[in-house]
Amino acid sequence: MAEKTRPPELGSAFGHSLHLDLYGVDRSLCDDIGFCYALLDELIERMGMHKQAPPFIFRSPDVEFPDKAGLSGWVPLIESGISIHTLTIIGFVSIDIYTCGRLDVADTTAFLVDRLQASSCDQQYLIRGAKYHDQQPG
Repeated sequence: MAEKTRPPELGSAFGHSLHLDLYGVDRSLCDDIGFCYALLDELIERMGMHKQAPPFIFRSPDVEFPDKAGLSGWVPLIESGISIHTLTIIGFVSIDIYTCGRLDVADTTAFLVDRLQASSCDQQYLIRGAKYHDQQPG
């Protein structure tokens, strides 16, 4: 039987989940669909991940939902996926990264804070599938 390979820092876990809430982002960046596409592409390249498809980004209908005006997007990865949500009216961006690959939390957070020019950032990090590699095929 072939041995399962995984990043050593995960132990027997399946992957990482990083959730960032970025505040004080310039409203023009929150509403710039081209910038958000480029940001996701740059992030994926920086993390050494592989896209299954290009990012999908949609504009929320600001007339119908003025308090939700902004963008929502997702990019599927071979290693899992990344989602982004912006709320233009208050300069808020949330980004969720889920990967079964390597994740440098400090570098990824610093990159996103810098690119989004955020005044502050809240971060939550989870280990996912803690017993995944302990399971036997079945």
